Amino acid sequence: MIERSARGEAVWIRLDRPEKMNALHIEGWAALSEELERASENARVAVITGTAEVFCAGDDIETLDSMTTTDEVSELAVHLYDVLFGIEALPIPVIAAVNGLAYGGGCEIVAAADLAVAVEDATFALPETRIGAYPPFAVERLGTLGGKKRGMELMLTGEPIDAETALEWGVINRVVPRASLEETVMEYVDSIVQSPEQSTRVTKQHARFGQGGDKARTRIAGALARTALSEDCQRATREFLERDTDGNE
Repeated sequence: MIERSARGEAVWIRLDRPEKMNALHIEGWAALSEELERASENARVAVITGTAEVFCAGDDIETLDSMTTTDEVSELAVHLYDVLFGIEALPIPVIAAVNGLAYGGGCEIVAAADLAVAVEDATFALPETRIGAYPPFAVERLGTLGGKKRGMELMLTGEPIDAETALEWGVINRVVPRASLEETVMEYVDSIVQSPEQSTRVTKQHARFGQGGDKARTRIAGALARTALSEDCQRATREFLERDTDGNE
């Protein structure tokens, strides 16, 4: 269902259920949540990708169809929340390596990720309303889907968009040939790990909060103290100053 592998300082989490287009049932969502938490403990970056030229088709529709009680739906909702909002809360950056179709919850995984790289023939859609459901993360985070109007277009029509449109709308960062997907993602990983871990973690954490206000002052003061006074930050600052001095001699 889910494969895990280490590459450098990144953990790659691969959705591997090709017979169901990598769609996730309750057990799948729970396993993905566990793998993300595990990655945050021993890696600098987590990468989510799929198999068989499909990223993720979202929820397993047969699982949804089989639910008959509020408790069953609530259990699914808990796991969806743990993954989609959990990606935001995870202390390490998460990159979506979109190797194909990303529909429903798969598209929401892409939206929740900090960075996303897609192959040229990837497609994105939020078709939940077509089956009488709704996209819970996308509704709460319209800004991650290219702004309100474009997000509403995706959610209300259920129509797919191609990779170039997703790039234009800000849903993803890069569109690359399929053969370059993993290489491009690892370039992001290698660039991220050049920074002290404390800095990337604090940046990720504070990106979740709203802007401005007295609470922001307190958050910023605390974050600056944690980063600027950390051993990693001080070492990186000294190295930067030494490089700058050497370059100006």
